[in-house]
Amino acid sequence: MKKSIVALAVSSAALASVSAYAAEDTSLDFYGNIQYAYANSEANGAGSEFVDNGSTVGVKGDSKVTDDLTAFFKYELEFKADNQADRDNEYSGSKLDQAFVGLKGNFGSVTVGTHDTIYNNAIQDAVDQFEYFGIDSAKGSSQGDTITYFSPSMSGFEVQLAVQTKGSAIDGEDNDGSYSGNAPMAVLKYSNDLVSVALGYDSRENTVASDADASTGLAVTVTPMDNLSITAKYETTEDYADYIGLAARYGYGMGDVYGSYTNVDMDDSDLNDYNQYAVGVTYSINSSMYVYAEVGTFGRDGAPDDGEPTSDEDYSAQVVGVTYIF
Repeated sequence: MKKSIVALAVSSAALASVSAYAAEDTSLDFYGNIQYAYANSEANGAGSEFVDNGSTVGVKGDSKVTDDLTAFFKYELEFKADNQADRDNEYSGSKLDQAFVGLKGNFGSVTVGTHDTIYNNAIQDAVDQFEYFGIDSAKGSSQGDTITYFSPSMSGFEVQLAVQTKGSAIDGEDNDGSYSGNAPMAVLKYSNDLVSVALGYDSRENTVASDADASTGLAVTVTPMDNLSITAKYETTEDYADYIGLAARYGYGMGDVYGSYTNVDMDDSDLNDYNQYAVGVTYSINSSMYVYAEVGTFGRDGAPDDGEPTSDEDYSAQVVGVTYIF
C-alpha cells in the first residue's frame, strides 16, 4: 500500500477517534476539494498546460463554551494534485491556505489567524469571481497574523474591523522595519433583499515602505431576482491606480453563467491604462462535482506608453476545468 494511502487512513482513523470521544457539544468535520484545469494563454508565449487549480484539504470544528458562546477553529492546507514530481519542494508541497480560531455569540464573532481579508471579501470578490482567472483589483494587505471582529447584523448594517499585526521581530538583516507594525482594516456593510452596499478601507501600513499606500473601495450588488446578481465597484490605491469593475452572475439551474470587466486607470502618466474582461460558465454533474469553462482578455499594468510591443501587451486566455468537493 502506498505511503500516502496509509497516511490518509491513519489520519481518518484519528479523526474518527476524536469524533467518537468528543463531547456532545463539540463538532469536527473533515473536508476538501480536488481541482484540475487545462489552460491556454498567450501571455509571453506561455502556451497550454494541465495544472492543479488550488486543491485543498482541511478540518474545522466548534465547541460550546456557554449557551451563548461558541469556540471554533479551521485549518486548511492547499496542495498540488496534478503530478508527483518534486513533491517535497516548496512549490509542489502543501502550504497554508487558512488557519484560525475564534469565538462567536450574540456580540458577533472574533477570529485570530489567517483567512481572506475583510476588504477582499467585501469589495473585490464579487468582481474577481472566476474559478481560474484573476481580475486585477486594488492592492491589499497580505493574509495572516490578523485579529478580526464581525458584528451581528443590526437592521441590515454590519461592521467588520481587523488589524494585521507583524510585531517588530522581523527576519532578515536588510529589513528596515517596513514589514513591522500594525495594518488596520475596516468594512461597513448594509444589505437587504434587493441591494448590498459595502465600503472598505485597507491601510496597508506594514507592507513595503515604498508601496504602503492605502486602498479604499465601494461595492454595490443588486439582486433583482433570486438567481441574478449585478455588482459595480470602485477602488483606489493612493498614488498608484483607480479601478472600476462590473460583474454579473446568473444561475440557470445546473450551474452559473458569469462575467466581469475591470478598467484600470494608472496614476503614472508614463504607464498605459488597461482593461480586463472575461466570461465563464459552470455545469454541475452532481452535488459534489462540477465542470467549467472560461475565456478572457487581460491587459497588463506597467506597459510603457511608447507604442512599442512589450511583454506587457494584452493577451487572451482560455481554460476548462473540473472540481470535486468532499
